[in-house]
Amino acid sequence: MIIFWFYAGLLCAVALAFVLVPQLRRGPRRIDASRTHLNVRLYHERLHELETQHEAGTLGARALEAARVEAARDLLDDAQDRGYAGGAALGRTIPMAAALCMPLLALMLYLHWGSLDRLMLARQDGGAAAQRIEQTTSRLEALLATRPDSAEGWALLGRAYMAQERTAEAVHAFEQAATLAGRPAELLGRWAQAVYFSGGRQWTPQLQALIDEALASNPLEATSLRVAGMVAFQAGRYAEAAAYWERLSASVPQTDPSRAVIAADIARARDLAGPAAEKEAPR
Repeated sequence: MIIFWFYAGLLCAVALAFVLVPQLRRGPRRIDASRTHLNVRLYHERLHELETQHEAGTLGARALEAARVEAARDLLDDAQDRGYAGGAALGRTIPMAAALCMPLLALMLYLHWGSLDRLMLARQDGGAAAQRIEQTTSRLEALLATRPDSAEGWALLGRAYMAQERTAEAVHAFEQAATLAGRPAELLGRWAQAVYFSGGRQWTPQLQALIDEALASNPLEATSLRVAGMVAFQAGRYAEAAAYWERLSASVPQTDPSRAVIAADIARARDLAGPAAEKEAPR
């Protein structure tokens, strides 16, 4: 909880800095009084010049009045322009106030509609699940220390190791389970899967031997077909990978949600295989 609010506050401070720093670095705009006095003096000088021209007879009464109006308009326009420039400084108040209020508004909305409680619950559930797996693993290890001839116990321990990504230990557990149970296809497939992941997803003669033995016993053994397809795909034998996964798809029930993933893998492999895919067959 503390970590969450720390990072939330840090992100909020960074966001505010992007808005407030440029605003604070801008100095307040002030109306230039000397320019105002200069313009007023020029205005009066212009009026005096117009009066002189009128008295000399070079400027008529109507032209004099028009010139006076034009000079007054110029003075007024200049004053309005400076007024807008000065008012722009007041425009900093609105963005700064909005920037300062946004974190508070965001906090209020999050407390009303947010789901921090769900996030914390999910993290607690994940931690509890990992703890349960560790407890199960410890109990199985203790059980097999006294009854090492339990094929079912070794198989369960292998699955627990795989869930914890302890693949090297899973290899040993499935080997023990398969040996004690008479090397059934399902345990051979899980043994091959553990060998595949513990070996950095690389093909090895042991891996191929396990897959061949499992599929010879049961051509539709799901784990072996999945691993065989991954091995073929990684080696660039895309048509062979697609053929393995098509056999896997045939063994999966129609209601199994994994069928969509398998279909996507088959389509990708067929696309990469190209027109020659129909001529190739898995060995």
